Amino acid sequence: MSNDQPHPVTLATEKQASRDADAADLARGAKSAGALRRENGFLVQLVGIPDFAAAHARR
Repeated sequence: MSNDQPHPVTLATEKQASRDADAADLARGAKSAGALRRENGFLVQLVGIPDFAAAHARR
């Protein structure tokens, strides 16, 4: 692994921390599900995971 790329464990830990923070914001009402989708929606385009709910909503 190259020195300029983060360790996979570090990436997984950061990703889980982000998910936990999103879940906490959602649970306490600080953010809506729609706000989180808008906030994180650009990631879907970067990694290529389809957002089936959004695709269905555009019909």
